[in-house]
Amino acid sequence: MIVATSRRTLAQRRADRALCSIPVAQVLGIPVHTVADAMRWAGVDEPLTVTQARSWRAMASEPPGWLAELFTETAARRSRREHREQLRTFEAEHATLVLADEVEQRLLAGRRIRGDEAERLAADLAFRACKELLRGAEPCDLLALDRAALRWSGIDPGDRGTWRLPE
Repeated sequence: MIVATSRRTLAQRRADRALCSIPVAQVLGIPVHTVADAMRWAGVDEPLTVTQARSWRAMASEPPGWLAELFTETAARRSRREHREQLRTFEAEHATLVLADEVEQRLLAGRRIRGDEAERLAADLAFRACKELLRGAEPCDLLALDRAALRWSGIDPGDRGTWRLPE
C-alpha cells in the first residue's frame, strides 16, 4: 500500500526516515515512504544502510524479495512513463505531418489557409522560397509548392519589387 507523502503526518515521515534514510532512498532511486511501507509490509524493522543500498543497487549482493519487487515496480513505472512520452511525441509529429500535407495541398490548389499552425507552416514555406529567390535562384527553378507559398504570402516571383521576407 502506497500512501501519498502529503497525507503523512510528521510522525509518520519521521518513522519512515528511521527505517529508510533519505540518502538510502536516493541510492535506491525509490521514495522514502515507498521503501518504508514495503519494509513494514515485509516485517523488516532494522534500518537500511547506504552500504547495503549501494550493494543491492549494483547487484553485488542479492536484494531482499520486497526490494526486488520495488525495483521491478519502479522499472515498470519508468518504462510506462517513457512509453507515454514517446507516444505523445509520435502523435505530435504525426499531427504536424498531417497538417503540413493539408497546407501543401491547399497552397497548390490556391485555397485559403486557416489556423495559426497552418499559417505558420505556410509562412515557413514562403520564407524558404523567398530566401532561394534572394540567393539568386530563378523563379522557374522553384518548385510548384514554393511558387504557391510565395503567391499566398503576396510575393510575385516574377516581380523583384515584391521580394521581401514575409513577416
